[in-house]
Amino acid sequence: MPANSDSPGLTPGTLRPGLTLRMAVRNLARNRRRTWITVVTIAVSVFLLHITSSLLVGLENQSFDNLIFYQTGHAEVYPAGYFEEREELPLDNPLDRPEALLEDVRGVEGVAAAAPRIVFQAQLSNGIDQIPVQGIGMAVAEEGTEALRLDQAVVKGAYLSPGSEGLLLGSGLAEFFEASIGDWLTVLTKTKQGAYEALDLPVLGLLGTGNPQIDRNSFLISLETARSMLQMEGEATEIVVRFAPAVREEPTARRLEAALAGRPVEVKRWEEIEADFMALVETKRLGSLLMLGLFVLIAVVGIANTILMAAFERIREIGTLMAMGLRPSGIRKLFLTEGALLGGLGGLTGTIPALAPIIYFSVNGMDLLSLYGDVDVGYPVKGLVYMAVSPAFLIGVVLATVALAGAASYYPAARANRENPAEALRHV
Repeated sequence: MPANSDSPGLTPGTLRPGLTLRMAVRNLARNRRRTWITVVTIAVSVFLLHITSSLLVGLENQSFDNLIFYQTGHAEVYPAGYFEEREELPLDNPLDRPEALLEDVRGVEGVAAAAPRIVFQAQLSNGIDQIPVQGIGMAVAEEGTEALRLDQAVVKGAYLSPGSEGLLLGSGLAEFFEASIGDWLTVLTKTKQGAYEALDLPVLGLLGTGNPQIDRNSFLISLETARSMLQMEGEATEIVVRFAPAVREEPTARRLEAALAGRPVEVKRWEEIEADFMALVETKRLGSLLMLGLFVLIAVVGIANTILMAAFERIREIGTLMAMGLRPSGIRKLFLTEGALLGGLGGLTGTIPALAPIIYFSVNGMDLLSLYGDVDVGYPVKGLVYMAVSPAFLIGVVLATVALAGAASYYPAARANRENPAEALRHV
């Protein structure tokens, strides 16, 4: 009777799935040191992948929130032609009677709030030091509490009230000027007509948004004060728009454009406004992926080397299995299973320890200010950075590790199943 029909677990030409798994586990246990060295190599790569990805995604998400809720909104409406010159913050091409546009903007499906504002160049002085800054004249009620979250960013003092004569100062500027609540600062700027204007204003509150563009480089005043100082009565340079939480941004922006079609205005989404920052994000993503790809490559090479060494060590065993009737595909399946087990074990060994720091820093944040000092890390965040937790990503990495490990085992497995049974049995 043929040997393959009597052998337990050996069906004609192949191994039963349960036996394949048991044999793969037993084979990995033969050389525990080599197996664990490979597992640890994979685990370190997976651990670094989780930590780096969670930090990067957390930085990106926090940056996007800081830009949207403290600076740009989800979209902005500009006068036609203004966007190309926005870096200069011109005042000679304003929105005339922007309140007339607001009804149409707010009526668009998916728009939650909108508010006019004036953004202008200025010099800020305490009588000793003078530095260039960005001034923002905002519709206090609409922008600070509805379109944006500026009222929630006041860390000291009080938020502006409609018509109030005073300013909100970014916390970084306050530190530079050593200014506190009640101190007076001088705003020097040019009016729409080009005349110089100076206005003394008290500091009513300090802003800590976490966005360096606001905290280090901006002050906020009421729209009424800005219009009076800049001689822009009934005008604004832009309308900031916030979308409802559950809507899709791109379709909502298209509806907004359609609603304003035919008017001398242009609508820009926040990604377009912050195109330079988005390019930086893509560059940093690519750099991180290249670095992590190197670690993955090391892990894959380790798996391939482990399986290849195991194949050479077990040539006689392979010959015996083939002599018993096991087909080459069965040999290949056995080694692929061993590789997949190595990948799964390494993936879990790297993922489980990564959960603790990821969850901890997603709740408590990581103090980048203590780690790097007062340094711009390239993202509009400052102080605490919160890691992102994605169960789907955690599980996906483990599954991807299993798949990559199986793929890395393919060549050693194919090498093993090409053995000639008679020659394999004579191998010493």
